[in-house]
Amino acid sequence: MRRMLLVLALSVLPFPAFAEDIAAKGDVTAVTVFADRAALTRHAKVEVPKGAHTLTFKGLPISLLPDSLNAKGKALATVTFGAVTWKMEAHEDYVVPKEKELNATLIELQDKRRVYGVEKQALDAGRLFLANLGKTAEMRENEDIAQIDLKPEEWGAASDAIANKVADNLKSGIALDILIRGVDEDIRKTQEELSNLRTGQKQTYTVTIPLEAAAATTLDVDLVYQVPGAGWTPVYDARLDTKTGKMDLVQYGSVWQRTGEDWDDVALTLSTAQPSRGAGLPPLPPQWVNLQQAYKARGQSFNNMASNIAGGPAMMVAMDAAMPASAPMEADKEDRLERWKTLQEERALVEAGFDAAQINSEGFVGEYAIPGPAKVASDGTKSRLMIGAFDSENKMQVQIKPQLAQDAYLVVKTKLKGENPVLPGQVNLFRDGAFIGQGNIPMLRPGDEEDLAFGIDDNVRVKRNVLKDERSESGLISKEASLERNLVRYIQNLHKDPIEIVVLETIPVSKDEKIRVELLKDKTTQGYAENVDNIKGLLRWTMTMKPQEKTEINLGWKVSWPKDQIINGL
Repeated sequence: MRRMLLVLALSVLPFPAFAEDIAAKGDVTAVTVFADRAALTRHAKVEVPKGAHTLTFKGLPISLLPDSLNAKGKALATVTFGAVTWKMEAHEDYVVPKEKELNATLIELQDKRRVYGVEKQALDAGRLFLANLGKTAEMRENEDIAQIDLKPEEWGAASDAIANKVADNLKSGIALDILIRGVDEDIRKTQEELSNLRTGQKQTYTVTIPLEAAAATTLDVDLVYQVPGAGWTPVYDARLDTKTGKMDLVQYGSVWQRTGEDWDDVALTLSTAQPSRGAGLPPLPPQWVNLQQAYKARGQSFNNMASNIAGGPAMMVAMDAAMPASAPMEADKEDRLERWKTLQEERALVEAGFDAAQINSEGFVGEYAIPGPAKVASDGTKSRLMIGAFDSENKMQVQIKPQLAQDAYLVVKTKLKGENPVLPGQVNLFRDGAFIGQGNIPMLRPGDEEDLAFGIDDNVRVKRNVLKDERSESGLISKEASLERNLVRYIQNLHKDPIEIVVLETIPVSKDEKIRVELLKDKTTQGYAENVDNIKGLLRWTMTMKPQEKTEINLGWKVSWPKDQIINGL
């Protein structure tokens, strides 16, 4: 009975020089998208005779990262892979098929535009000729009148002929203008599409894989490599049903790519891993310290060492040469030291110059497999692909912040359940099927809570009045200035059902011991919580109001400070 044998990859066994080339025309079948790049799997099926051969993948994008190349496969016979190699090849024309097609279309449209332009010039010349002919006829008619040799029937026929010719010319001009306008619009659209796709690639990679087969077999091979110019961000839809209080939180991946090749019907995976950040940290070098005098004794030796950028200032400690350092030499040493620091900073900037989008996953690394085949165009258009829904525990309430607005906002306090975290991202908010707006959701782990606002609730009426806003002074010797403010909020529930109301407001907080802040208990409605969510001075009242119920929330505070001091923040 035959059995499937895995291919031995990246073997260092030697291969004969007479190996036969086998062309592999693979399609992209699977893609893993990271925040700043993508890993593509190109699959090919080839017939491999017994013996040593070379498998060749041609026309691979020049943007691929060669160090990421990896080959693996399977066959019924034993097949051993050698080391993957690659080389760059130049081409006269664009190598991205879509870009090549658009460029050819653009050239064709521009040629057509020039032909229409020439035809328009010919019509203009004909119209000018007819105009001159009319002027000549007019002069001839005047001469005939002077000689009293009028022939009305001849001049009428000539006039009609010229008029018809002019009309035909003008109609043809209008028709050409319409054609030119259409071609100009096609050129604009093609240029725009080409600009979105533009890679400018006229080079490709050719990847070769030496292999040896113990017997003739069919080989399924996957070539995996990474390319920049791709990424994804999480986005969410939060849909609230106010009648039931149920909220659905659905996660999507907004995927884009400009790799020069469309991804058609691929197995797509979205990953929070960030390969650009590296796999680990470099080793820690010794942290040398020394006295300044020790450097002065080595001033001259520094001149010979400063050019060795890789050595850095740490080499100064290891140098044994000692000679008196003059003031100019010391200054020169300091200049070279500063120069070395500057060069190191510049080199660090160059090494960190890879522009990468970031997904703040707070250490969470996970992968999301998109259900079913996925398609992502290579023109940078964002494709919205569903990942899945989250299970959450939700509670509706109305929040009022009178300091900011006299409006009540419908808010859902959601507590994440399940095992998967919510990544930071944009959330689209829907209330009873209507789009309300957009917000942002932070990183949430199972058990975390977050407030999601779903717009103004017109069924809760809010009014805020200032009862007292008074400045005063007190004391005979050490005078003190003060400000007392008393506020009231009138709230009414116009809903047909009871609803939880939360009122949030802040009072001043002192940053100086000379400033005293008092919460006036006798002028403040009781039942409040202080320093809510660890925010100094934030007060919260929570209550459940019946339909049509009215209530008042009072708040009073007083701030005192030395009269001769200036206070800000009020």
